[in-house]
Amino acid sequence: VYSIGSNGDFSFELGMQQEVGVGVCEYHIFDMDDYEKDMPKQLKNAHYHKWGLQKQGPPKPFKPGHKFYGLKDTIKMLGHENVGAIDVFKIDCEGCEWKTFDSWLDPDMPDLKQILVEIHQPPTEIATYFFDTLQASGYARFHKEVNVICPEAGASEYSFIKLSKDFFPESKLVVKNDKYEKLQ
Repeated sequence: VYSIGSNGDFSFELGMQQEVGVGVCEYHIFDMDDYEKDMPKQLKNAHYHKWGLQKQGPPKPFKPGHKFYGLKDTIKMLGHENVGAIDVFKIDCEGCEWKTFDSWLDPDMPDLKQILVEIHQPPTEIATYFFDTLQASGYARFHKEVNVICPEAGASEYSFIKLSKDFFPESKLVVKNDKYEKLQ
């Protein structure tokens, strides 16, 4: 399980552990702030990484003391490049989803079996591209929930699961040069 953007809240990981069993999952929790000391002792097989997610490329500090890495670099740093799949990829990164989601689908990385993402008010064309690209990559949306705790942020939580591309009607997107492009 990769959990990006904890903000010191470990209820997701604890809930996963309660559902699947203690020690069944390996949790990698990422946040650029230092919440490791707040990680519950009852959360087993959990690893805290003090960095955030950015678009793939050279690390760009957001502010002094903060580190950011691309997903591909993160996977390599953790030695997970030969793992066949990451079963759950949860991300709440306060807007970084729009700049990073292409990297989630990189064919040279482990498959993300489930993507749980909180999205924040995007321009319409980016949101359309986001949803179309995920579907073209074989992801079906199976849950949506508006964030009512902080309505001014305009955030909604979406859950996607990776299915066979045969599940979907013919897509309007094609992969060309490792990028998704709309069919003419």
